[in-house]
Amino acid sequence: MNHANFFPFERNRYFYGKLLTVRDFEVEQRYHCSKRALLNRLLHGSGVVCGLGVTASDESTLMIESGMALDYQGREIVLPETLFRKLQMLEGQETLAGKKDAYLCLSYAQEDVEPVNATGAEVGSQRQFDLTREGCRLFLTTEPPAYQELLEAAGEENVSVLYQSDDLILVLSVPSGLYAGEEFQVRVLVVKNEKTPPVQFSLEGENTFVESDNGRVRLAYRESREEKRCVYTVDFPLRARALSDVDGQLFPSGCELNVELGSHRYKNYLTVEAAVHLCRDQEESRLRRRRMDDLSRHLRGRDLPLYLAKLELIHSAGGVFVGAVTNLPFQQTASGEGERKSGKNGDLTVTTSVRSLEYWQKPDVKAVYQPSTGGLHLDFGIPSPEQYDYAVAHGTVDLTMPGGIRVNSRVFSKEIAHGLGAGAVDVRLSVEFEAGEEGETALLCGNSEVFKSKSVDLTPPWVEAAAVVYPERGTMRIGLWLHDTVKGNLVRVHYFAQKPERDTSRILAQRKISLTITPEFSRLSCRGKLQFQADVVGSEDKSVTWSVKEENGGAIDRNGLYQAPELPGTYEITAAAGADETVTASAFVIVE
Repeated sequence: MNHANFFPFERNRYFYGKLLTVRDFEVEQRYHCSKRALLNRLLHGSGVVCGLGVTASDESTLMIESGMALDYQGREIVLPETLFRKLQMLEGQETLAGKKDAYLCLSYAQEDVEPVNATGAEVGSQRQFDLTREGCRLFLTTEPPAYQELLEAAGEENVSVLYQSDDLILVLSVPSGLYAGEEFQVRVLVVKNEKTPPVQFSLEGENTFVESDNGRVRLAYRESREEKRCVYTVDFPLRARALSDVDGQLFPSGCELNVELGSHRYKNYLTVEAAVHLCRDQEESRLRRRRMDDLSRHLRGRDLPLYLAKLELIHSAGGVFVGAVTNLPFQQTASGEGERKSGKNGDLTVTTSVRSLEYWQKPDVKAVYQPSTGGLHLDFGIPSPEQYDYAVAHGTVDLTMPGGIRVNSRVFSKEIAHGLGAGAVDVRLSVEFEAGEEGETALLCGNSEVFKSKSVDLTPPWVEAAAVVYPERGTMRIGLWLHDTVKGNLVRVHYFAQKPERDTSRILAQRKISLTITPEFSRLSCRGKLQFQADVVGSEDKSVTWSVKEENGGAIDRNGLYQAPELPGTYEITAAAGADETVTASAFVIVE
């Protein structure tokens, strides 16, 4: 049984003399399995409990760690041991041709095992299975998720897709219930590829219940060039007006969407369905949310799989290979139902996000607490694996044969320096030849037998080239094996050599330092205090020097704590990076 239905709950009633049949034992199992699945779903939510990380062990093989997960029907999915699977071995591999990316998905599965003879069974049913084994199904899909269903199952509200292409997907979600004066978050899910240019977008339209100077709401985001994630969320903090018992839309008259991806520009006018109700105060909002809550909301997404990883695909003549792997792109983790409660019931809500740091940076964590919403957000910075740089050298070697070139002969160069010094060196060779009637120079890389076809107008020489490297001396020898005659008595061989090196200081010197200040815009009362944070990217030195541009614009200490002056106005806060004083950033405070 797959426990697809939780209800109704029926259990056996035993009494003396009861005749037990197969149906009775099935009812017994169904009762306990369904009850446990319901509790799993409501108390623990759905997603990965532990393990199940996905990495590429080589260009065509995925390693899936052992672990456990709960699906959207509350069923346990257990992978007892780590698996290694070739892309060609996974279900759905036939759909990868021509696709830029794919998703590795996990779902619950079961099968009947251990066939036995059923003594006394009806005719035609003598063969039965003794056990039902629970397991899992791993498969690939190139279809994007049903974002509305996926996000609503995670507790998001008012979900709508703003933009969707092969390179970028933007999905908006807005809370449906607020109270007067509440600080809340409008969230945009960003899904892109590893080679997608830096993302920049804005969403703007009229609004009646959000505090603003001009009666409009503008959500604008510019992606940092240091951003390594392919799937992440962007939160836009807003504040509700002091209104009571009001129903409205985030953009009642529609909104304008602008997207920039490198040289690509996209502009469109959208109608976004995002209904919001404003209550008088926090207590009324909490009671309304509880009044409108029901069981069906907590059991959404029953047919959704778990997206273990997003795979960037590389296509070549040899097949399909794995480029990059993003684990749990949609953060499907079993951390309890209602991850985005926004403190409506007075409980502390903790959310997390993970940033990818450079390999030479130290791990860090940032914490932001909003007392009005009861939300604590922890942002973890995890260093990426160490990167390698490469030194390269290239040149040519002429191999001459004074006695003429004979079929099936071998010739070798003298020991020559490749120019990269001592150490292991990777050498790639190509043989120069004349292609076509015009005598155009071409280079043969690999086996010339590939081009021996009537459909290809090429006659590359039938030779094989190889190199022997002497790591201790920093030299090499190049050899040729001639399977056929060639023109003249000279063959020119091009070589390309590279050697990995880890010169951290040189790598760091090539990186650009950037600086951002949070919050970028804010309002503050006279003599009020506000804590600024500076994020330095591209340097191990995270120190900054704070200052206020205006002479009477207040004061800010070395830790970024700003105190507003007594005089209202707009003041500029600046920060200069300690690693490079020419790198600066500004934030603005409106003192009222």
